Amino acid sequence: MKTTVTIICEIEIEVEVRYIPAVDATYMQPPDPAEVEILAAYEDVHSVILTEAERDEVREMVLENPPQRDY
Repeated sequence: MKTTVTIICEIEIEVEVRYIPAVDATYMQPPDPAEVEILAAYEDVHSVILTEAERDEVREMVLENPPQRDY
């Protein structure tokens, strides 16, 4: 599932991420935590390289407010 997050530093950056929801534990397997994969970051139409702190901020924002599934 993909979503877009906007972070504001000195410029507004639009970040496209893939969110993989957590999987509960079963009898045979341990739980898997939710994952956030950063796919791209843009300032207007220009590609941007995020710092590690910005990447952490994006991951935290998505994990705190995960996107809803498209059913």
